[in-house]
Amino acid sequence: MDTTHTPFTRIAAETRYVLLGFPLAVVSFAVVLAGLAAGAGSAVAVVGLFVLVGALHTARGLAHADRVRLADLAGRTVERRPYRSPAPGAGPLRRALTPLSCSQSWLDALHAIVRFPVAVTAFVLTVTWWVGGLAGLLYPVWGWSLYTIPGYTDLGSHVYPESPVLATTVIHMVAGALFTLTAPLVVRACAQAEAGLARTMLLAPEDAGVRVRAAAHAPTEAPSREYSAV
Repeated sequence: MDTTHTPFTRIAAETRYVLLGFPLAVVSFAVVLAGLAAGAGSAVAVVGLFVLVGALHTARGLAHADRVRLADLAGRTVERRPYRSPAPGAGPLRRALTPLSCSQSWLDALHAIVRFPVAVTAFVLTVTWWVGGLAGLLYPVWGWSLYTIPGYTDLGSHVYPESPVLATTVIHMVAGALFTLTAPLVVRACAQAEAGLARTMLLAPEDAGVRVRAAAHAPTEAPSREYSAV
């Protein structure tokens, strides 16, 4: 991660990364899994192969969106492995089916599926910690509304019956402070868990010897240590 980030901008970037990752994970999981299932189910027919190709192209586009998010999180450009290009002189059918023999395309599709539980867990924890912190610290602003509920008994009545409202306010604000103070650690762990999976499956290995390619597509027999920048 970019060390020039201040603590505030860092936690903002990590929170943004996790929150935006949830809807993207839902779309990726649903669309790519449905496409792969439909294509595999009809693979005996030629049309099934084209459905698989469409699913892989969709996964590739979604993977690019994730690489953009990784670059935003890291504060720098990131590098990806090259995608296989059609062999020179290949016919239309072979060119169209090239993604089926591209390992990175399949990694993109696999990432779209396996990222779902990680993104959901990260989203739930991040929202819980931020909402818990804000709700606790702002309890004096909204807590009065709870007393309009018929039969409501506050927590302070069991802790300090002599002044239940004060006790309840203190309890909520202390809990809110604890949530807020620990939120950066929780959010960072969530962001790094999700980003670590994405880096492993979507990016080139971090190696000082890697050369960045300017071309959008790699040749069919691309050198194993040349990668494309995102």
